[in-house]
Amino acid sequence: MLLPMSVALAVGCGRAAPILVERPPPQVRVARPVARDVTEYVVFTGNAGAVEEVDLRARVSGFVTKIHFADGERVREGQPLFTIDERPYEIARDQAAADVEKQSAELVELEREVARNAPLVGKNVVTREQYEILVAKRDMSKAMLEKARAALAQARLDLEFCTITSPFDGRVSARNVSPGDLVTADSTGSRPLTTVVTTRPIHVYFEADERAVLRSRSRAQAKRAEGGEGGEQVAWRNIRDLAIPVEVALVAEEGFPRQGVLDFVDVAAGATTGTIRCRAEVPNADELVLPGMFVRVRLPAGDPEPAVLVPERAIGLDQGRRYVCVVGPDDRVEHRTVGLGIQEGELRVITKGLAGDERIVVEGIQKARDGAIVRPVEG
Repeated sequence: MLLPMSVALAVGCGRAAPILVERPPPQVRVARPVARDVTEYVVFTGNAGAVEEVDLRARVSGFVTKIHFADGERVREGQPLFTIDERPYEIARDQAAADVEKQSAELVELEREVARNAPLVGKNVVTREQYEILVAKRDMSKAMLEKARAALAQARLDLEFCTITSPFDGRVSARNVSPGDLVTADSTGSRPLTTVVTTRPIHVYFEADERAVLRSRSRAQAKRAEGGEGGEQVAWRNIRDLAIPVEVALVAEEGFPRQGVLDFVDVAAGATTGTIRCRAEVPNADELVLPGMFVRVRLPAGDPEPAVLVPERAIGLDQGRRYVCVVGPDDRVEHRTVGLGIQEGELRVITKGLAGDERIVVEGIQKARDGAIVRPVEG
């Protein structure tokens, strides 16, 4: 029994021991935090609205003969949009013009009669009563002439109303009528012919909390006072005078690429919500912001201050704790708890936990275990 076991032991002892190869430290990419001045903002949601918006309606009745625009196109102030059949109004104008000529001729004749009979009253050829009747007829003719002129002016105005023009530069909506449709002047309850809105610039409406509005206004007033004599508060009549900057973004836009200015703050705050209705004006040169669109708005809540920023991807989460992986001089990883501030594009402000000169892991954070040795690559 002992011999087989000895042979087996001898055979086992004759095998070479396995060679253990130590794995190299994982490679991670590291970078220094970014140090720069950052302004704190407060963010709100709102909606865009046109600076000017007009529903076009007919001011005279008639059949639509021409439509001079394509739906949604840009139009200029005074550009014709619709034409209503002008022929009945041209006839009415010509009739009114003829009435003016008739009344003018009658007045001229009566003026001559009055002038011819005036000296005859003193010679007892014409009685005073006859002369006064002539004067009354002349005055009545003057009044009738003024009435005829007013009718002619109204006829010309009605003829002018046959061409419906754009009241300002902007964009026109879809048409609600077609050539041959009958429109009436008393159609205030019906759909408009179309709608024209301005898109450059555009208004943005949002509800801001009163604290943010007060802080922004105080900062703007302080800056305005710096230009005054003796540091006195400079008077302002409108919130726009303070030039408070506002940044706006559409839903699909990164950051806040659109710059505007606060130009209206309501006269009262909501007693239950503590918010104030505000309005900003944005140039909207590309006309991408349309009335009714949902937008994000932010107001500056303080002056620019030095801050430490790291890429958003460098921040880890462990049971609700936010941390970054700091690589020490010995290439050992430390999971350091940090406080987060506002987001600046792809960077996040670190309010506490970093001095700003550390090496932090920006790629390969999953391989950077706390206390482990890594092989850092700068860049």
